[in-house]
Amino acid sequence: MVSPLCIAALAAATVFYTRSLWVTGFLAAAPLVVRLGIRLGMPQGTGTLFRKFRLFREEKGFPWLALYLGLCAGLFALPRVTALEPGLPVERIVSLTGTLLDDPRTLPGGSSGFPGQGRGMAYLNLKKTEALLPGTNGVRSSARGRIPVFFPAGTMDRVKDFGRGAELYVEGRFLPDRSGSGGISFTARSVHTVKAPPAPETLRTAIRGSMLQRLGEKSWGGLAAALLLGSRENLEGDLARAYRDAGLSHILALSGMHLAFLSGLLTLALKKPLGKRGALTAGLGFIFLYVLLVGPQPSLVRSVIMYALGSCLVLSGTVRQPLALLGAAFLIQLLADPPSALSISFILSYLALGGILILGGPLESLFRGSLPPPAAAGLAASLGAFIATAPAVTAFFGVLRPLGIIAGFIAVPLSSGFMALSIPGALNLPLADFPLDRLLDLWYLVLKRTMVFFSQLPACRPGLRELWGFSAVVFAGILVVARKMARWRTYLAPFA
Repeated sequence: MVSPLCIAALAAATVFYTRSLWVTGFLAAAPLVVRLGIRLGMPQGTGTLFRKFRLFREEKGFPWLALYLGLCAGLFALPRVTALEPGLPVERIVSLTGTLLDDPRTLPGGSSGFPGQGRGMAYLNLKKTEALLPGTNGVRSSARGRIPVFFPAGTMDRVKDFGRGAELYVEGRFLPDRSGSGGISFTARSVHTVKAPPAPETLRTAIRGSMLQRLGEKSWGGLAAALLLGSRENLEGDLARAYRDAGLSHILALSGMHLAFLSGLLTLALKKPLGKRGALTAGLGFIFLYVLLVGPQPSLVRSVIMYALGSCLVLSGTVRQPLALLGAAFLIQLLADPPSALSISFILSYLALGGILILGGPLESLFRGSLPPPAAAGLAASLGAFIATAPAVTAFFGVLRPLGIIAGFIAVPLSSGFMALSIPGALNLPLADFPLDRLLDLWYLVLKRTMVFFSQLPACRPGLRELWGFSAVVFAGILVVARKMARWRTYLAPFA
């Protein structure tokens, strides 16, 4: 039986992403139509079907309630995805005042087609704008919304020192939208700090900056900084392109995979001295601190919510249902931060994990006997995530790399091992001396050559409509075949 939380999450996602009143109305009316059909089809003079309908209503009513609550959640989140409201004519605005929403990052030269782009970029949460209007010396207005701001190269060190949470006053102009997507950005000529960030943010920025500085001194530090802290500033351009062309950019983007790996290492190390409950509690504290350090990226927030809910269920002795946890995390994150639900990382994160949870088990059962159990589990997870995300990846990027299934099967363990070995270097532990440095240098070289090899494999550009249909057929086919094989194995078990 499908969990009511999954039903609510699917209903909320349908309303939120389609933004269609027709779809919302259809979903809302579906239970009424079903009930009316049962009543109209009931023969006169008999009470059997009526009693069945009443039983159906009493026992199955909770999923309908979940459907309605999911529709309400989607409708509630929609108005909160507000567009930029600058308060003044955009073409006249000459300065902005706002708070940094993320850590400023340095951009490679010429990486963007926007004229006059600076050397750094970050998102600003607007508070005020100032414009030059005819007949005035300047007009100020309150504003709201998130906007990407490009900073000049000479200001990046100072902006990074203040970091996330600092209030800035930037002078410059809005850049025209050349992509046709409706998004605009602001390029700054000068930057002034209005207010320093709160003390906890200052401490976090200092710790993160210290770790990045230590890793920057290593030949392998650029990749370690990307995998551990989400910073790609010192990552070699050739390696970043190799990950992208191999269809494995998600490995470099911090996600639940990284969080699960790091928290799993900690829980495993603490399970014996602290016990299961103590290790789970320590792991929960660790992931909160880790997300505070690297920033609340959508895929990491999803993992934190699921880990926290799952840990509470384990500590209370309740059986966990991963799909129900995924649905609960989606609803919480959608209601708490609707704008993040429109990001690529948010959408792909939920689709990938949903594909793994739904298709991973059936695919693993299909591979059983043909592959060793660890290989079958890894390949099943990779294939499930690929099938679930293929239409979205094609819609966002226009290209699909099917061989990335095999590439990920090899690259993920290599990258995870490298990440684990680079932790002492990031923390400046004594173990990060000469022997570990040499090992990481060698591991980095192997990983780089592996990524370059996979990046040369061919890609395809399928039609989006055809891919949606094909993915749906494959998705349903795997579930049907796996169920029939499970029944067949159950039938043959007494004769084995």
